[in-house]
Amino acid sequence: MRPVIAGLTTYVAWVWALNFTAELGLFVAMSARKHYRRLPLFYGYICLAVLQSIVLFVAYLVWGFNSPISERFGWATQGVVLCARGLAVAEICWHLLAQYSGIWMLARRILIFCALLVGLYSLSTAGWQWNQTVLKADRGMELTIGVVIALLFLFARYYEIVAEHVVRALAIGFFLLSCFTVVNDTILQQQLKQYEALWRLLGTLVFLATMSVWFSALRKPLPSSSTMPALLPGEVYRSVAPEVNVRLRRLNEQLSKLRRVKKHRS
Repeated sequence: MRPVIAGLTTYVAWVWALNFTAELGLFVAMSARKHYRRLPLFYGYICLAVLQSIVLFVAYLVWGFNSPISERFGWATQGVVLCARGLAVAEICWHLLAQYSGIWMLARRILIFCALLVGLYSLSTAGWQWNQTVLKADRGMELTIGVVIALLFLFARYYEIVAEHVVRALAIGFFLLSCFTVVNDTILQQQLKQYEALWRLLGTLVFLATMSVWFSALRKPLPSSSTMPALLPGEVYRSVAPEVNVRLRRLNEQLSKLRRVKKHRS
């Protein structure tokens, strides 16, 4: 196919337009409903994704799709969006676990450790080349996001933690995107490059499906944020709550005590 605009072929231009329209629609819906109040990090991630599309399109218009300068813009903006995506996933974890301060303390440290590990791995395996670092960090971050969300779902199911519909929808969307990106980066692009058009189409379908899940959850006003519920006293809890929730309460108490002990020693 011949380039039609900004060095993009007709097919690539349509794919880009679909993705940008979906991102912009979600951004407008979140802005109109003022979702940035309860989901500031996710809102920031969507803002940066929209800005990335605009910046890259301008770069393609000025320097062309295959120009080295456009490629640098692509890697630089992708690194920023990647960090924003990681923070948005951390925000999802916070919404689910923040009412259990001890558990959230442990989860927060695990997330920070995973982020540092991905960064160090990306730098070491990329030979300290910044474009390869972003590529490997993207793959590592997506794998980490997929694993974190899967563990989050398992944890919530085991301890019968009820997640808000919006939180669940955001987590499902990130999980879909992460799984496809990992498969695409590690298998499809490396071994089956002759089917690049097919993988681009599949990636667009997954992206649009994710945007649909998110838009469906965010097109309505979010329920007002309430204060975190206090845990019941031990006697009441044991009499009215399932045994699985008793285990969750005990786990939270143990982690909270550990945090208090560390603060006292310091």
